[in-house]
Amino acid sequence: MRILILLVSILLAACGTKKIAVSDDFQIKMDKGACFGSCPVYTIDIDNNGNAIYDGIRFTQKTGKYKIKLTPSQMNELSELLERMNFFSLQDKYVSDIADLPTVSISHTNKGLSKTVSGKDNRPKPILELQKLLENIVNQDGWVAMESTKKSTEEVAEEEEEEKAPIIEREIIIQFKSGTIISRWMRDYKEYKMFVKKPLTEDKRTWIVQYSTKLINPQMLLHKVQNDPGVESAEFNRKTETR
Repeated sequence: MRILILLVSILLAACGTKKIAVSDDFQIKMDKGACFGSCPVYTIDIDNNGNAIYDGIRFTQKTGKYKIKLTPSQMNELSELLERMNFFSLQDKYVSDIADLPTVSISHTNKGLSKTVSGKDNRPKPILELQKLLENIVNQDGWVAMESTKKSTEEVAEEEEEEKAPIIEREIIIQFKSGTIISRWMRDYKEYKMFVKKPLTEDKRTWIVQYSTKLINPQMLLHKVQNDPGVESAEFNRKTETR
């Protein structure tokens, strides 16, 4: 009788765990942007098979690219939360008046639908819960380095020399993400009189843009651009760089 009761209890517990089906195009990615201090800057990207790729950029315990395989339980937890919060019904952007906070962007694709939600301190509770879940995955043990993060003496010297080079604050070098329509993207920055100066790559994804430093603090604009969902990377132009 005790064995029968135990088996029934296990069966009921199993039935209480809802299994969420993951589609072939399932993907979730989180980008944690920079702040005026030493906030961790990194990305984590998870596909439908539970393969997670982490890229630590700066102010992180792990620098460079790492990989890990999520457990079925972790994938189920992610899928269940995304379904429960109705991710695709959220706003694209949650505006904040606090400049010195990192922008967090979470992108999700599932069953042909794709959406990116970005913001700082005033995002809904479910998106903060999702962020915390992804941060826990980032901080768990078991990540394996994908490539050597040790830099050669020449690379270190080049980076140190570049850091010493005077910047051109009115010019920002922007690498746009694939699919970003630059003409539309520029409309969000027209108040700063921003315009594209010239492309730097043949695929025309990397450009030098100029703007008026009288209309916004250069560091604040760079921070804003770096955390824009349509931007892969951004930095001030430097006088000693050969373009």
